[in-house]
Amino acid sequence: MSQLLITPDYYKNLFSRWTTDIAMLPDFPTDSKEKFVALHFVMLAFTDGEEYSEDDIHEGIKDRNLFSIDHVQIRINMLRNGFLTRIEKESGLFYMTSKEFLKHAQWDSSIPGVT
Repeated sequence: MSQLLITPDYYKNLFSRWTTDIAMLPDFPTDSKEKFVALHFVMLAFTDGEEYSEDDIHEGIKDRNLFSIDHVQIRINMLRNGFLTRIEKESGLFYMTSKEFLKHAQWDSSIPGVT
């Protein structure tokens, strides 16, 4: 298992740090552990098992974006880090949440969306 341990306290402290100074949006995290928390927070806008259009994904990301990065970059990060998966169908592209991100860190099971 990875040495990246993500606990509820760690999650809460990061969230508090990111939302304390509302005058300026923080930069998107470059640290892997912080990035996973940021992407997980955004992922919670979506329901497991539901398919979403790209527009729906972008709207959900915009609603939960705490950072000075656009929604497209967050979607790309979510795909690359296993928070979303892309599904190609005859009717177009769709997205669903994914649990692949769980392989990259040790998540405390009391954090919503990790079980």
